[in-house]
Amino acid sequence: MLNIDFLKNSWFFQYKELSKGELVFDEGDFDENLYIIISWKIWIGKYTTIEKIEKKELAILSQMDFFWEASLNSSLPKEAIASVLEDVKLIYINWKTQIEDFVKKYPKEAIELFSFIIDSTNKRLSYANRQITANNEIIKTIVEIESVNDKNIFYIIEKIRLITWYNYIIFLEINPVMRDYLILKYDTREIWKLQDEIIERKKINDLKTITEFVLKNYNYVQKLGIWKNDLWFMIFWKDIKFDYEDKKLILSISNNLTWLLKQKEVLNEANNMIYMKEN
Repeated sequence: MLNIDFLKNSWFFQYKELSKGELVFDEGDFDENLYIIISWKIWIGKYTTIEKIEKKELAILSQMDFFWEASLNSSLPKEAIASVLEDVKLIYINWKTQIEDFVKKYPKEAIELFSFIIDSTNKRLSYANRQITANNEIIKTIVEIESVNDKNIFYIIEKIRLITWYNYIIFLEINPVMRDYLILKYDTREIWKLQDEIIERKKINDLKTITEFVLKNYNYVQKLGIWKNDLWFMIFWKDIKFDYEDKKLILSISNNLTWLLKQKEVLNEANNMIYMKEN
């Protein structure tokens, strides 16, 4: 376990407090520091336009996370943005000017620091590999299906459950006639998984009131839609609380499923137009 108090009180590590919205560093800055978060959260992202207006989220880091270990062997400008999501407390050390002296004076603590970085990096790589593998498998399955219909969509949902190892997934869509209500379409817990149950949409925002959904408190709701219009919901459950990496994985996989659902929606609209013309 990394001894934060020791590092904080050592001469080599500097202490800093930043307020919500402040930048730790911007993309393109030169910064040779390794940062460790004592409390609250940091947003890591990247600009997606030359004008530096739009940004893409790469990660959200919290207590005991570190960032910008790349400065150990690189003097290149920052390739990402680090900004404060909530008032944050940090400690940091300059890799180029202070780390060698730190190692000489405190070899035991230096080994603990490097072990902590290696272990955390391995975990991040494991999460990234899981996300890449899951997405590749889902994309491959989507490409292989012959038609876009409910049966194949439910097949994809079942595939998602198997790939992610979550205990169950419930799939709902907004009632096209009464948009304040949802239709429960698929429930991986049930023997007969295909469902057709009407549920008030407002209840989805308070899962603890939906006794038929809750086995434990560890539920996560993912909205799916076209543009800003929510059309479907997926409810995931597992044995322990969903962490940030879980949510990233679900969002990434759900984006692929949304593409398939969008194709189904387009086909439905086309079929409705044909029906209206013929009648």
